[in-house]
Amino acid sequence: MNARCRQLVQVLIQQTDYMPVNQLAEALGVSRRTVYYDMDKVNIWLDQAKLEPLEIVREKGVFLPVSGRGQIDQLLEADKQQIYIFSPEERAKIIICYFAYVPENVYLEQLTECFEVSRNTILTDLKEVTRLLAIYDLQLEYQPKTGYRLVGDTVRIRALFMLYYNEFYELFQSGVIRFWKKEETQGYLEKLRILETALGIKYVDGVLESIAALIPLLYLHYRQVSFKGLKEEEIIRSKEYALVLRYFPDLAPEEQLYLTLHLLGSRVNLVPEEFFESESNTEVYDLTKTLISEFERTACVVFDDPEELERALFVHLNTSMYRYRFGIQLGNQLCDNIMQEYPDLFAITKQAVRSWEKQTGIPVPDSEIAYLSLHFGGFLKIADAESDHLRILIVCVNGISTGNMIRREVQKLLPFAEIVDVVAAVDLVNAQNFCDLIISTVKINSVVPVVTVHPVLTEFDRKAILNHRRVAPNRIVLQQKQLFQIVSKYVPKEHHQVLREDLMNYLQGNGTGSREYAAEEYDLLSLLDLSRIRICHGDYTWQSCVRESGRSLLANRSIERKYLDVIISQLQYYGPYMFLTDEILLAHAKPEDGVNCLDISLTVFETPPAFSENRKAKVVFLLAAEDQEKHLRILKDLLKLVDEEDFAQKLAGCATEEEIYTVVRQLLAET
Repeated sequence: MNARCRQLVQVLIQQTDYMPVNQLAEALGVSRRTVYYDMDKVNIWLDQAKLEPLEIVREKGVFLPVSGRGQIDQLLEADKQQIYIFSPEERAKIIICYFAYVPENVYLEQLTECFEVSRNTILTDLKEVTRLLAIYDLQLEYQPKTGYRLVGDTVRIRALFMLYYNEFYELFQSGVIRFWKKEETQGYLEKLRILETALGIKYVDGVLESIAALIPLLYLHYRQVSFKGLKEEEIIRSKEYALVLRYFPDLAPEEQLYLTLHLLGSRVNLVPEEFFESESNTEVYDLTKTLISEFERTACVVFDDPEELERALFVHLNTSMYRYRFGIQLGNQLCDNIMQEYPDLFAITKQAVRSWEKQTGIPVPDSEIAYLSLHFGGFLKIADAESDHLRILIVCVNGISTGNMIRREVQKLLPFAEIVDVVAAVDLVNAQNFCDLIISTVKINSVVPVVTVHPVLTEFDRKAILNHRRVAPNRIVLQQKQLFQIVSKYVPKEHHQVLREDLMNYLQGNGTGSREYAAEEYDLLSLLDLSRIRICHGDYTWQSCVRESGRSLLANRSIERKYLDVIISQLQYYGPYMFLTDEILLAHAKPEDGVNCLDISLTVFETPPAFSENRKAKVVFLLAAEDQEKHLRILKDLLKLVDEEDFAQKLAGCATEEEIYTVVRQLLAET
């Protein structure tokens, strides 16, 4: 194991109970995503030592079984060389980087030596490599006497290389990847930093490291690259091109242009029209519509104001399309924060983007998905918002997507407040005329009180807003109303006034920091019990399939009968668009079509009903969403299950509802 995995184990050895992932991430000084990534590593190491794996329990955290701790101490002491253990996922993606990085064909023996695994293990990995490549219309070609090589579009190969390099940056830097020449890229990085200084700009952290990793592929120049719609004369006149000629004079002319293109494309404020033929507005508009439609379908929501979202998304995509076409991966300093604060929204956006990746053939990096998440999240409707006299202005310098997301988060946090507008700092004039409080991502001077927050709200930011002197009185009144509604049912009416006064006195006495903000969260297993799981035998039409799937929700009064009628009419009108795969249907309609409360059912059909020639519903999830947000974590869990290989077949092989529940629970625990 590497040093970080060893440290994770050593922290867990000291614990006598489950340790929440957030606390573990804080103790190790890494993100939640890194913790999950390292836990997979530790479990592989434990499995090889024939020890029990880490116990990972949702809502509780991680626990290292006590029975094996003594042996683990001995193994850690003996394993001082810290041999790194690659997971199957890592091997597959790094093998792709290997193929992209070397000009000659690669033999099976080279791969077994590089990763210190058997031939059979590598052959299994190559099946996953082939699957990953097929997503981007790339192929792995094999000839008995010459070995393996990548076949396909050069830009796609390079974009995939950069995607996986960024994903496993720490591994590449650690020296455990044997084919990687770190010293070579370090020299290129030093040149790029000199070039950055000469330009008088500052690239986002990680951008220059990624470009430095790409440069060895440019020097090999064994894959020809072409540029469609590029204004070469404009590129040649740029200061970046002149510096590339000075510091990389021995690159091929096409690669000098390509390197310049990456330097230009990594500037956030670049106007692409300077260097590219104008993109067809129709093409970008169609892509915008497709992305919104895919998000709505995946998230089971319908945006109330799709036109405004279309405009915002169109502007973003119109300035970014050329970056995707050439595999330029723009850094996003907010990416990790977005993934941590909005994991469900990010996961659903990533699923929605898959259709775009298929259309362009270029992988969309997490940094871009994070930007798109903010766009979509900013337009999700908030349920049950109230209005009062507290007027709040949002000031943001990071673009409309960030501003709209902050607006939405603040409205959730303070449902009694009115968000009057979202403006840029430079446009802030006479704020005292139309607001009582400013929430800003940049420090500003104003006669109106200001709460300065991060572009992606943290828990500290939320507490700062809740505890502000202009917010607290309104917040107490709202809490008093909410508590009274809950408690008054159990108190005689003649005591209601005294109850109101007592609640207000209690809250005023504990009005600062007594109650942390916490949004309701529901995962799949919190709702899906045995009463909501059914196995249906016999033959069903697709219409009766929908009705059978909704039977338990009707019995629970979670939905009205008309909700199933709407689902059937929509499938009849639009076709089988609700299918997640050819065999898995996620049936749903709008909250206003007959939803009483959030709920979900799971039905397995022994004889799958046909919805079309290619779509037969072996598994049906029927979702009742009461708003546009509470069900997002449930959908995140569903997407994990659907991504599991042969998931529908695994459920179809179960003889009882109990077995189905066990399969779902085990798969979610593994992920």
